[in-house]
Amino acid sequence: MGDMEFNSMLIDVAKYLTADDIHRMKFMCKDIVKKRDMEKVATALDLFTELQSREKLTANNTSFLKQLLDKCEKPNAIRVIDQFENNRLNHHVGNGEIPMDTSPGLRHQALQQAQPIAPQPAHQSDISVASRREDPFVQQQLNALRPEFNFLMKNLSREWRFYLRALGMSDSDVDIVETDYPRSLRDQIYQALVMWAKEYKERATKTELIRALKDGSVERFDLASKLEKGNY
Repeated sequence: MGDMEFNSMLIDVAKYLTADDIHRMKFMCKDIVKKRDMEKVATALDLFTELQSREKLTANNTSFLKQLLDKCEKPNAIRVIDQFENNRLNHHVGNGEIPMDTSPGLRHQALQQAQPIAPQPAHQSDISVASRREDPFVQQQLNALRPEFNFLMKNLSREWRFYLRALGMSDSDVDIVETDYPRSLRDQIYQALVMWAKEYKERATKTELIRALKDGSVERFDLASKLEKGNY
């Protein structure tokens, strides 16, 4: 995998970043990028270019970028990087290679992938353990918002994409959900709302759900009224 795949991955990561995210990331990089150079940074890709020129971001080392994204609470952007790294490892392992400049953690993963492992059946206990590892606060938010999510899942229709944009979700997020749940609009809506709650955490509130319904691109005042009155 070459520079084109790496640059394409960075473009996908940039899609998840808002102007506020970029401002925060620039602040965190002020000891790395000189002030006069930072003044030229207007977009996420500009910042990535500065980090690359200082060898803080390469195809073999994305750890610093992941730290920045983690501080900005961008799990979906981190997921894009993880997918790139997995694909890159699979490419090298498939060719009988393991890059020497790969980080120790990734080299260990590559060595494991190079050795065939018999598939193990999934057990309900494994699923339960994974569920218990969910961020307690996020799980609490999901439980609290479940009635609203069910209501919206049943009542949103063709305007659902506009609604998710009004909540702050990117088209890339929505595309992921559509790909994962291609046969059910209700599943797409519900899972997209779950993704939104996990990313926005304490900002994922009933008030925000109502605000987005009143957005000019959505204008579902009927649903907003029902949520406000608790009539659902």
